[in-house]
Amino acid sequence: MTVATRTLVVDDELRLVPRNPSDAPEMFAVVDRNRAALHEWISWIDATRTVQDARRYAHFAESQFEQQVGFDYALRRHGTIAGAIGLYDVDWVSRNGQIGYWLAPEARGQGLMTRACEALTRYAFTGLALHRLEIRCVVENHKSRAIPERLGYRLEGILHQAYLLHQRFRDMALYAALSPTWKAREVPH
Repeated sequence: MTVATRTLVVDDELRLVPRNPSDAPEMFAVVDRNRAALHEWISWIDATRTVQDARRYAHFAESQFEQQVGFDYALRRHGTIAGAIGLYDVDWVSRNGQIGYWLAPEARGQGLMTRACEALTRYAFTGLALHRLEIRCVVENHKSRAIPERLGYRLEGILHQAYLLHQRFRDMALYAALSPTWKAREVPH
């Protein structure tokens, strides 16, 4: 097992910084300010009602990071939280994991999440020596689906009724990338 590093520098504008309880007030403010827009696609939004909820999750994320089974990052643009991205469900035996992300509406449409996802994918394959990564998106969430498509992830199929979102089961598009294929291609920026 390769040990994950802390902050990932994407470029001059963007950093992926491990979630930390001290960031909970800022993270909660971003979530709360964008609650209506995030609610459409995110199941945990209703359970995040206070700064303490955000702090509890940050403690959990820290322990996952320390155990090297999940790597949850605040996406910081010029030092300010604009969203989050993480590598979850890491299976060191099979060398695979799953990437998930969300972005505040005011930060969308600028390529931030595509760059963050590309950086995390590269790090997972080269720095952590994982072999397979998956990204799952609600089928109707075309903006979220555009990210793995832009980065060359392959649509492997639809997982029917695989995600319970606000008391309704939703279909998920399953995208995957493999390390040998990823390393052999030039990634667009």
